[in-house]
Amino acid sequence: RNVWYDAAARNIESRIRAAAAANSPTGTTPPIGEARGVVLFIGDGMGMSTLTAARILSGQRRGNTGEEAELAWDTFPAVALAK
Repeated sequence: RNVWYDAAARNIESRIRAAAAANSPTGTTPPIGEARGVVLFIGDGMGMSTLTAARILSGQRRGNTGEEAELAWDTFPAVALAK
C-alpha cells in the first residue's frame, strides 16, 4: 500500500528539486516571486457525511479513535461547501 505513496512522494520531491535548479542561478534555492496562477481543488461527491467518514477512517488507520484526525484540506485557509 505504501509503495505507491512513497513512489509519488519521491517523484514530487524530484520535480521540485529539478524546478528549483532550473529557475535558480545557484541551483539550490527555490524560485521566489509572485504567483502566476491559482490552484482550485474541487471534490465531487464529498458531502459532510462522506468527509466525516473519511476523517474517521484516516484517524483509525493511524491507530487513534478517528474523530481527532484532520484531512489535508481541513488546514486550508479558505474552504467552501456548495449544495
